[in-house]
Order: sequence, then structure tokens, then C-alpha cells
Amino acid sequence: MTCCVCQTTMEPRLTNWCFRCPSCGTWASNLPMGINTDAHAGLDEDLRETGLADLRHHNLALVVDRLIDQGLPRASRVLDVGSAHGWFLQAASERGLDAEGIEPDEAVAARSADGTKVRVGFFPDVLAPDEAYDAIAYNDVLEHIPDVSAAIAASSDHLNGGGLLSINIPNSRGLFYRLAVICHRLGLRAAFERLWQVGMPSPHLWFFDRRGLVQLCRQNGLELVAAQSLDSVRRRGLWQRAHSDRRPSPTSILGVGVVWILAPLFNAPAASDIIHLVFRKPQSEPETAS
Repeated sequence: MTCCVCQTTMEPRLTNWCFRCPSCGTWASNLPMGINTDAHAGLDEDLRETGLADLRHHNLALVVDRLIDQGLPRASRVLDVGSAHGWFLQAASERGLDAEGIEPDEAVAARSADGTKVRVGFFPDVLAPDEAYDAIAYNDVLEHIPDVSAAIAASSDHLNGGGLLSINIPNSRGLFYRLAVICHRLGLRAAFERLWQVGMPSPHLWFFDRRGLVQLCRQNGLELVAAQSLDSVRRRGLWQRAHSDRRPSPTSILGVGVVWILAPLFNAPAASDIIHLVFRKPQSEPETAS
């Protein structure tokens, strides 16, 4: 497997499906994708939605506010790649932005809060070549995309000059991930597999840190303008989130209890496992009269 950031051959780590780049530290997996298959059969989508709702509503409102703080004007055209339940679209619309989404998973798109603004399919395939946006957002999505470099390049192509690319993504240097690696080495594999979403319709294919993601975006002409963290967990909905694909067990009950107690620690900026980076595409050079 080749690293999408520095094109170095990645080395196997911990399992036969997980790899790490010896050069830049990016992690990857070759887990199978199950979008639009029967992979949803083992999930309780109602529990999953309840478990994610509070955290995502909180974080996505912050994401939109940060884009506005970067000068995104009212009525700007915004695209959410992998729009899922439509929570980012809702937050953006409430703040006067013209937001639309793309969602490849038909089962998830059907649950969107505003399906009229969601195109079902893959980015950038469902866009016309000349469609351009003032901002493009990836909210817990980029890590699920096989060809990340192509996705970033396409995002740059579909941004207007001066447009913003917003990426919030799990952080391989976050406390959750570091603890999960340690637990896996001790023979406790559940937390590590959970972070990679093993067995889910759309498992994680990548885990980046800030340095690797900045390098990848700079290779596509995008400059970092803001870097912050987002909450990793919210106590409300934690039980439902942990048990959307399994029945409660002594181990899972203990895990939920520990995370519930330590939530403030996991959400501290220095420990959070979600990084939010905003990049800007340079303004187009004005044409000179001949």
C-alpha cells in the first residue's frame, strides 16, 4: 500500500489490514467498503443516529461558524461532501448559506433532514465540470475515501478563487487513538477496531495527523488558514452510539462508563481526537490586457 501523502510504501502495523507510513506517520487500512450493500443489516440506524446527533449538531454548528469567521459571506454556495443526515446543511442554512450535499450511501441519504438538497452519488462524479462553490466541507468523511489525493484535487478544482476547504477528521495523535493502539498491543482489540469502524458499511481507510493533512492539501495548492479541535465525545447519546451494532456486554458497559466520566479530558484541545482544519484556495490571477 502506498501513502497518499508522500507516496512511500506503507508498512503493516498491529493487524493484517492496518498499515503506517514510515516517513510521514499516516495510517491506512484495506478494509472492505460496503456502501449500498446489506452491510447495514447489522446496524440499528435509529440508535446510531441518536448516538451521533448531539455530538454532530454541536460540532457542525462550530464548523459553520468558523467558516463564517474566515469571511464566508451570507448566501455563499457551500457543498457538504458525504452529507449523511443533513445536519451540516441544516446548520449552514440556518446561518444564511446556500448549502447542498452529496451522499453516496442511499440508506443514509434517505434519512437526511432535507433530502431535496442532497444528490445521491459520489463526489465529484455527480457534479458538472463547471460547478463551483465558495466552500466545500468534509465532516468525518475524508477518512472514508479510497483516493484522498484525488478528492482534494477535485475539491480545489470545484472551489472558486478564495474559496474555503473545511476538513474535520479523526486525529491519529489524539488521546483516543493512542490509547486504542496501546490496548491493541496488550491484546484488547475492541477499541482499535471500533475507531477504524471494522464491519461498518463505510470503515475508515485513513488516519491522519495535522502535519500529513496539511502537506496533502498544500500539494494541491491550498493554504492552511485555521486549525482547531472539536469535541471527541458527548455524554448524551453515548450509550446508543456504542451499541448501534452490538448488544450491551460487561466490557462495553465498562467502556461507556469510563468514557462518560473522562469526557472532559477527551475533549480537551490537547487530547481531542478530532482536528478541524480550514484551507483557502488562492484568488485567481487577474487577466492582463494584451
